[in-house]
Amino acid sequence: MRYLLWLAVCGMMALAGSFAVRAEGVPGAAVFVKLTDDADDARSDVYVQSLAFGEAKVLIDHAALPKTFRGRIERVFPSADGALLLLEESNSYTIRDKKTGATRQELGMGYTLIGDEVVTEENTGGYWLWTRTTGAVKNIPLTAAHEDAYLLSWSPRGRLLLAHISGMKGQTLRLFDPATGKIRLLRTMPELTFAVWAPDASAVLIGEKPNEKTTRLVLVPLNGKAQLLFSRPSRVFTGAISPDGRQVAVGDKTGFYLFSRDGRTKKKLAIPAIEGFPEGNLIFSPDGNTLAVFSSSTGSGLYANVNETLWTVETKTAAAKRVAEWEVTLGNSPGEDTTHNLLGWAPGQRALLMIGMCCTIAGPMTEWSKLWLQPADPAQPARLLTDTGPCGIDLAYYGSADL
Repeated sequence: MRYLLWLAVCGMMALAGSFAVRAEGVPGAAVFVKLTDDADDARSDVYVQSLAFGEAKVLIDHAALPKTFRGRIERVFPSADGALLLLEESNSYTIRDKKTGATRQELGMGYTLIGDEVVTEENTGGYWLWTRTTGAVKNIPLTAAHEDAYLLSWSPRGRLLLAHISGMKGQTLRLFDPATGKIRLLRTMPELTFAVWAPDASAVLIGEKPNEKTTRLVLVPLNGKAQLLFSRPSRVFTGAISPDGRQVAVGDKTGFYLFSRDGRTKKKLAIPAIEGFPEGNLIFSPDGNTLAVFSSSTGSGLYANVNETLWTVETKTAAAKRVAEWEVTLGNSPGEDTTHNLLGWAPGQRALLMIGMCCTIAGPMTEWSKLWLQPADPAQPARLLTDTGPCGIDLAYYGSADL
């Protein structure tokens, strides 16, 4: 509903250009998707912008996409070095007015019918791979009929894509290798609650639910037999494994915990349990000494409250510090609503990369994405790195010390 409302009023705004604030020591770039106009059949282009210098430039022009790409680019997933981009294609709909016979198109993940309109044709979107060296875009059959992808994640330093697929026959983890073009099954489970790469990209840590009361923490290697680490008598919605593989961090409705790899020792972190619908993620620092904890809880109703908090935890002592917190009432007017998410640790710095989706409802409503550099210690201001401007519908980051 919020997305449709934004789309309806986006045309009231001029498309503003993005900008960059110099960010010394932070390599890499922001990649974002922006609508070409405010029409129901608006296409979208992909832009890239260095975090350290320069202006945004078009990376993928919608006019250069294959003719079989019938939707618009909805989301973008860059590999760690930005050499590969996975593009999510939206659905496309042909709509006809039964009285007048007039037809029109809508692009997106849904559609709106007016009066005597009916949908006469629907094309389900898919996934496409863009390669920087050639600029070629080709279709990747990650999903089959009646299947949906809920998690797409590139390996930390390599070029393997992890996909969580849900369909009528159950849920699976699949691994796509662009070098060979092959997709292989990694694991099948009744229900997946989360999946994250191990820092060395040799395995994937997952939470799977064999029943309503239990979550199993399983380490699934890319080659070899999966290992059950331990189980929790609750729904674990997020987790992470330390760089040395000795600690596992988890989050559920009762709070956040640090476990030994086998689950025999446990430390409950001094972070309040999440009320309402919990979300969040956990990311160890490259040296494993600090754990970043981002927690988010969303209430229900038209004016849903979203409470978000960013913490850092010293893994040896489990001492926790609140770094930042935000409280948002979605749909409230007037004001500015910004929901956040933690992307990871900034290369070579004791700082975290944060993303924010912002919606301003003072006068004409606009929406944009922002990328922030948040110091990992409290009482220090965040630094804005890049802003996609109004009508930017997705934002991602790639970067490494080698760039």
